[in-house]
Amino acid sequence: MKILLGGIPLGCDNIGDEAIIAGVVKMLKESLSEVELTVATADPATADILGVKVVPPFGFAGRSLDGFGEAVRAHDAYIWCGATGLSDYPYVALDLLEIAQKADVPTYVWGVGMDDELNPAFFRAHGKRRLALRCLGLVGWYERRLRARLARRVAAVLPRCRGVWLRDPQSAAMLSSMGFADAGIAADTAILLNDNVDLGSGRVGAVSCSSNESLIDSKRPYSTLGLCISTQRQVADLDGLKGLIAAVRDSGAKVLGIPMNPKTDRALLESLGVECIAGTTPEDVMEAAAKCDVVLSSRLHLLILAANVGTPGLGIARGSKLANWLSNFGRTVEGSVYDCDWGGVTAHVLAAFGHRGEWDAVRTRAYAELTSRLETARGKLVARLKG
Repeated sequence: MKILLGGIPLGCDNIGDEAIIAGVVKMLKESLSEVELTVATADPATADILGVKVVPPFGFAGRSLDGFGEAVRAHDAYIWCGATGLSDYPYVALDLLEIAQKADVPTYVWGVGMDDELNPAFFRAHGKRRLALRCLGLVGWYERRLRARLARRVAAVLPRCRGVWLRDPQSAAMLSSMGFADAGIAADTAILLNDNVDLGSGRVGAVSCSSNESLIDSKRPYSTLGLCISTQRQVADLDGLKGLIAAVRDSGAKVLGIPMNPKTDRALLESLGVECIAGTTPEDVMEAAAKCDVVLSSRLHLLILAANVGTPGLGIARGSKLANWLSNFGRTVEGSVYDCDWGGVTAHVLAAFGHRGEWDAVRTRAYAELTSRLETARGKLVARLKG
């Protein structure tokens, strides 16, 4: 069986997206004998890293949709897998699904999430248009029209898929509010990477730093905060964030930057005076997170990869997806990138140092539920692929 995986901007310096595709590849290889997987990505190295074939990232990274029809016709199924595409960049992925459907290739949606806020870049009025609409009192009407247009596209494309599974109940409820109520619920497939790092020896590989020295050691006498702040919808109060970093250091703890975008996030963290790891893979992130006592992130997949290796996470929201993830553990976000009590976050970070017992029990229960949900959905996906 030949399966084409895509629908998200892979190979574009987002370690979270690479974690998703690595998890999906792992899942399908374990579930289907003699499966041949092809990934649509901008990074040719993916072929060797994941043991797959690659095609261009149609619709992303400046690439048009031209050639996708020919590529998808060479496969037995097309799966749009993961990320928050239904709310962030839905039209490209929906177009890809529709092209595959017109080519009579079975289509599936797997593990996709939705924020409670649609991407402002596409679903809000901007610039001169917004000024004109505001004068006419029509901003709300125009933005509702954009949302209705997406709902029509969803209603036209998703019912023709052979299966749709979202990554959490909140995303399924959001999609239902747009008129598609038949989505199943899986989990973020990146949780399947939790056995990709060997923690049995009590330490993992050395962390590479900008200074070419090891920042942290498994026998360290100090606590460590892992930190990632995204440049997307960047934190409004950078002075508050700087105050947190200073307070953590004043407590005798270390701050380790774990950039989920190894270019833009790393540049921001280094501008804040945080030393960063040089890794660019999900395994690098998990190795770094395993050496931290707690991570603080506005990127969802740092929280997921940290939880994979048993490290608790605190989230700064850029939408609802971090809150959706943390709800599995009975937690909520510390605030948002727009409005955050950094003094309160600092207190929570310091309190988290050295208090892992309660977290370990909560994590065990949460991962049992997430894994059960994922395995149930996996079974249905595999049965339909075989059918």
